[in-house]
Amino acid sequence: GTGSTQNRGIELEIHGTPYRTSDFSWTPSFNFTYVSNKILHTDVQNNNVGFGTYRPLNASLALVVGMAGPQVMANDYKRDASGQIVYDSSGLPEATGLKPMGSTVPKIYGGLNNSFNYKQFNLSFLVDYRFGNKILSATNYYAIYRGLDKMTLPGRDGGVVGAGVTESGSANTKNVDAQTYYQALAQRVSALNVLDGSFIKLRQVTFGYSLPKSFMVGTPFS
Repeated sequence: GTGSTQNRGIELEIHGTPYRTSDFSWTPSFNFTYVSNKILHTDVQNNNVGFGTYRPLNASLALVVGMAGPQVMANDYKRDASGQIVYDSSGLPEATGLKPMGSTVPKIYGGLNNSFNYKQFNLSFLVDYRFGNKILSATNYYAIYRGLDKMTLPGRDGGVVGAGVTESGSANTKNVDAQTYYQALAQRVSALNVLDGSFIKLRQVTFGYSLPKSFMVGTPFS
């Protein structure tokens, strides 16, 4: 189980009919929700509790005490004290252990629905939104690993010399062929696959016509 979770927030809904005539009406409704989520307790030792992984297996989801949950746990670039990326003796980027990269739960979400009625016709559309959540993308991993992501373009002619330092602190000068470099990058630095899950989407559009009552006279329907 999740042990103990704290959720605090607000939910707001506004709806009405700001414009109406004998033939036409406009009825909007807006919903807004803000949630602050925090894991207070997991197991007896308050260890991270795994919530599964994705196909590449180099990142996962977990409940982490003191943070919103579930967190995306991924490997980031290893950096020195000045923030430079550290490369191994083969010229490939090194990575940290799994670190929390953000929650999969949105902080803000809701929707806006507009309904327009004209005589017997009705048109409505729903736009919904979500902000503040992360997603773990296997698609992004495979795009980098297979050379389909635009970030893999540099170095296809002449190889890649990663900008940064070696373990000893000297500048990295090792040249690596592009395929070897980017496949190692995809496997080691899974933070590249942690993406912003925010969106605003047109979710639904409906158009209808209400048959007049006289149309159904003499039938068993109403």
